[in-house]
Amino acid sequence: MGLIPFGRVSKIHGLSGEVRIFPFSRKLENLSRIGRIFIQKNREEKPLEFKIARRRLEKHSAIVELEGIKSVDAAEELQGCIVLVEASDLPETEENEYYWFQLIGLRVYTTEDKYVGKVEDLIERVSQTLLIVKDESKEHLIPMINTIVREINLEDSRIVIFPLKGLLD
Repeated sequence: MGLIPFGRVSKIHGLSGEVRIFPFSRKLENLSRIGRIFIQKNREEKPLEFKIARRRLEKHSAIVELEGIKSVDAAEELQGCIVLVEASDLPETEENEYYWFQLIGLRVYTTEDKYVGKVEDLIERVSQTLLIVKDESKEHLIPMINTIVREINLEDSRIVIFPLKGLLD
């Protein structure tokens, strides 16, 4: 599958070149199984590969020491950059669990088969994840909760939602 977005380098940590990585999902522990990451400074450049020398997982982020990054100046160059991982390095998901990259691009329909739009991105909130669904003229924020999201079908690239009153207005 290739490289997929995992998170962002939010800031530097300490004086030895460590960086803090904020993941795009609640599965921060996936980083403990990954031996390398790729950092993309901008869309025009090829992502740079780094081996992870050490990591400490915290509540919502990880502090990571990358091989070759030994100074604050070198770490500052990575601040704000996107962190990518090889999709094959991620563990398999459990039933009814999905990675964000699997959901982006799926078409969203109501239970009455009305097209709502396409998943463009996701937002992680403390209490829930929101799908950002866009069509030609509107953007909808759809909570990823069982009362609304009724079906996710990766093979058909389709999500079926039950739109509670006011959700799509």
